[in-house]
Amino acid sequence: MIYLQKRICLSCRKFRLEDPYSGVCRLDKNVEQYPLKITEDSCDKWVDGGHQYHIRCGWIKTTLEKAEQEKQ
Repeated sequence: MIYLQKRICLSCRKFRLEDPYSGVCRLDKNVEQYPLKITEDSCDKWVDGGHQYHIRCGWIKTTLEKAEQEKQ
């Protein structure tokens, strides 16, 4: 079975998470401040991040669970 990743920011090599819902695009290193993107955004310069997608999903899940526990 072949698994095709969604071409979204969350699975892009150049994306860095800031919080569970958004992050920054580090494609252009010449800018003073990286552009803010949500995890479901996409663009034509997407680069496959490989296993980073699964690591990020795990981080998001853990972060949301911790936030939920703190509420209780």
